[in-house]
Amino acid sequence: MTRVQCIAILTFLPAIALAGSSFAQSDYYIRSQYPDGTFTGSHEILTRPKEGYYQAQYCDRLFWVSTTTVVWTEEEVAAGRTLILEENFGEERNVLCSDNTAFASLYDLGLDKREIEALREPEGSFQTRASRIHTIRDAFKQFK
Repeated sequence: MTRVQCIAILTFLPAIALAGSSFAQSDYYIRSQYPDGTFTGSHEILTRPKEGYYQAQYCDRLFWVSTTTVVWTEEEVAAGRTLILEENFGEERNVLCSDNTAFASLYDLGLDKREIEALREPEGSFQTRASRIHTIRDAFKQFK
């Protein structure tokens, strides 16, 4: 092996190994759908701690989520939609569970009552914003 080949291998091998390891991680999402299976939305949840996120249990697994995600899941279930926890690995999607009772609530995050009430304010809720978006969407359906 020539000196140039050794330098090339030593230079690019670590980069290739690091790039491979970054692709080896899965992403996790909570997906919401109507009873007929039509997609309505999704939120990514994390497998590692992040500032501002809370540890929560979903389908017997630990994740870190924002309060925004938990409020959204509660509102989706209250609206009669199905929640699905899925793992995405590249192009592959794997459903881990679709049991609406297996998803965390704001109470599960250890927040005090005042914090929970503030997060559930109807004025800033996802349902209100989603309703506005659905109204706009429905207005444009006739143009399809």
